[in-house]
Amino acid sequence: MPYSAHETGNGRPIDLYEFARSHLRWRYTSADRVVSHGGVDYQPAAIERGRIEATRELARSRLTITMARDNPVADMYRVAPPSEVVTAIIRQVHVGDDESAVLWTGRVVGVEWRGVRAELSLEPIYTSIRRMGLRRRYQRACPHVLYGAGCNISRETWRLDSTATSISGLTVLAAGVNTQPDGYYAGGYIEWITPYGVAERRHIASHVGPALELTASPAGLATGQAIRVYPGCDHTLATCHSKFANAANYGGMPYIPIRNPFGGFNPIY
Repeated sequence: MPYSAHETGNGRPIDLYEFARSHLRWRYTSADRVVSHGGVDYQPAAIERGRIEATRELARSRLTITMARDNPVADMYRVAPPSEVVTAIIRQVHVGDDESAVLWTGRVVGVEWRGVRAELSLEPIYTSIRRMGLRRRYQRACPHVLYGAGCNISRETWRLDSTATSISGLTVLAAGVNTQPDGYYAGGYIEWITPYGVAERRHIASHVGPALELTASPAGLATGQAIRVYPGCDHTLATCHSKFANAANYGGMPYIPIRNPFGGFNPIY
């Protein structure tokens, strides 16, 4: 029977939740038993969602999903948000029916802990339409993301394969980073592979000798584990030229006149 027929009849709807990060998938259902749909199983879980509303303002279309605080999806946000986007799809299916309807799709943007519960805040996929399209401005500093488009530096060329020899709070001692001058890796990041097979990253706030001070705790990183370390950039022309030999791709305007020709104490005109 079509989904619409159940909706207008005596259907018994249940929600299906699918969370995804890279190749990982977590599937849950609001039912009290395993639900098979589309060739996959959705596990019963203590999970519920807020009201789905259609409004003119996308920023107000956020959705809250409540689950147990020890749920694997919520647990990824316990120390720091994961490096990759976690998407969510909510489907609704009626008992005894194979046809479903997608109620909501978007991404997880944050988690709040409330006793034994975790409240996930999600924003709809449509909010990406509101992202700033042009981010380059008339500025001295380079706006390009290091190793990203526009910068055009291959991060693999600058990668240091290292080992975390010691971990204490936000400080990680990494083998081989002391071969570079202090501050060389500041502004960069470290990367390691989790037991789930996905990459986790933490930005480097400062670098002194073998010590890398991170901006967030490297949860899940173990002493002796292999890591990859990438040097940082302060987005100045001098660093772009001397450190990366990449001045041809510098995106800033370093020669903006300091003196205002129309105002100030000593105007040109």
